[in-house]
Amino acid sequence: MSIAHIALALAVTGLWGFTFVVMRELLDALPPFMVAGLRVATAALPVLILFRPPAIPWYWTVGIGLTQGTIQMSLLLFGMEFGMPAGLSSLLLQSQVFFTTIFAFAILGERPGRAQYAGIAVSGAGIAVIGLTLPGGPTLAGLGFVIVAALSWACSNMIIKLAGTDDLLRLIAWAHLIGVLPLLGLSYVFEGGPAAFTALADITWVTIGELFFLGLIATCFGFMLWSYLLRRYPAYLVTPFSLVIPISGLISTALLLDESLGPQRLAGVGLVFAGLVLATLRFRTGRAVRL
Repeated sequence: MSIAHIALALAVTGLWGFTFVVMRELLDALPPFMVAGLRVATAALPVLILFRPPAIPWYWTVGIGLTQGTIQMSLLLFGMEFGMPAGLSSLLLQSQVFFTTIFAFAILGERPGRAQYAGIAVSGAGIAVIGLTLPGGPTLAGLGFVIVAALSWACSNMIIKLAGTDDLLRLIAWAHLIGVLPLLGLSYVFEGGPAAFTALADITWVTIGELFFLGLIATCFGFMLWSYLLRRYPAYLVTPFSLVIPISGLISTALLLDESLGPQRLAGVGLVFAGLVLATLRFRTGRAVRL
């Protein structure tokens, strides 16, 4: 990967780590399905300008909309609602790296080198070290929700590579548009019927700003840039960068949500970055993948 693309990957994943603070605050104002529905609605706003859907078979757009727009975010938010701390959620969500690597090997025939295997192993050890420092007591249901959300993200990564389009802003916007009505419908059914929508009358401008940040900037434009990297490089070179998300998440939650950072957690951070270097920096540049 080029230096510019490494910097781009670090910027996107660092931004995504900070979003866990925003999601935690949104869950204090609105129920999970409602947050997820409003998030995908704001992520779909570019459709107002990009009227034409992407020129690919409709099932790819639907697949991304369901895995990335509906399942991943709603399950992640439910995991946090069921007691998973924001920092621990940002950490466990990165099991998508391992799922994506397995899927890319099985479906696309991408074969990671020894450096990539070593990098994933070292970073996985760093995640384990950090995980041991985080507060306990999350419910098994919340834990399961976050792990399935990670699996859904890995599925989305594969669909993006298989879709075979570089019209990524249009793809991401239209994919998220698909998730708006299902998520708002789920909010109506499971979060109190009309009462779920009356909560919107009490939201503040700060909450509205957080929704636009989470949906339009972090989700739409963030996933557009992430998808660009996935289209250009093998998945085993790109997905390890998502291990930066828990680092950014832990630092953000420490500063803004009073989650502490100690020596053991900092040691884990060092392992994650060491693994990232192993997984992404090679003596020769990884060959771009064009499907």
